[in-house]
Amino acid sequence: MKVGVSIYPHFLNERKTLASILADIKVKNYDFVQIFPHALGVIKNGTVIEEKLKEIETILKGVEIDYIVRMPVSLNLRDNVYYSRHFKVAKAVLDVAIKLGAKTIVMQSGKTGRLDLEIDSIKALADIAENFGINIALENTFSVKDTLYVIDNVNKDNVGFALDVAHAFLSAQGDENRLLEDVRLGVEKTIILLVHDNFGKMFPQVEPEDALAYGVGDLHLLPGEGKIPFGKIIRLFKDIPILLKVKDVKTFENLPSKSDLLQRLMR
Repeated sequence: MKVGVSIYPHFLNERKTLASILADIKVKNYDFVQIFPHALGVIKNGTVIEEKLKEIETILKGVEIDYIVRMPVSLNLRDNVYYSRHFKVAKAVLDVAIKLGAKTIVMQSGKTGRLDLEIDSIKALADIAENFGINIALENTFSVKDTLYVIDNVNKDNVGFALDVAHAFLSAQGDENRLLEDVRLGVEKTIILLVHDNFGKMFPQVEPEDALAYGVGDLHLLPGEGKIPFGKIIRLFKDIPILLKVKDVKTFENLPSKSDLLQRLMR
């Protein structure tokens, strides 16, 4: 089973470069990473910066680890007002994936706006991506059903589901049975499983620094630190890539090895 780690932009600093982080992850036997090209200076104003792209490509090849590409979280292809700006950035990220030879792009489904616009946009991106053997994995912002509706209507072989289990748990309001029902709906469409933990609570709304104390929101905890029944979920899938998404810097710097993480997930 292949397991990867998301390298969030705020993990990088003068002391922790992309190359050193990639090396640390490889030492712990992880199989791939998720990178955010736009946050690495590769895209400016919707345009690919070729010089910076070559620098990132050299680093990735030097460490010899597989990688997938992530679209910006701000991307909303349902936004009819600023649609052209969103699509320009999405197209630039796709261009980067093509030039880097990445085979998977993860993008989050939009939150508000025109659903038909998002569907048409993903179809257009998928038409280009399929010429290069690239899959687009659409991540559920929260609702599994909403995201599966988009995937079904895009109806392209290279567009699948990036099932974010933690987002689904929040959508299910912490109800384990409802979570498992939602997950089962997406099993056949899922091409990558996104894992991090929380307590399934959205309320009360509190300040970000108070969220952990209240156990509220999308906390991006290490599996086993919240309430998600990962063992029951993992067993629903056959050999599928898993991507770990933790956002706390200290947690990231002290990641368990791949084998230890799998043990956490199978409990």
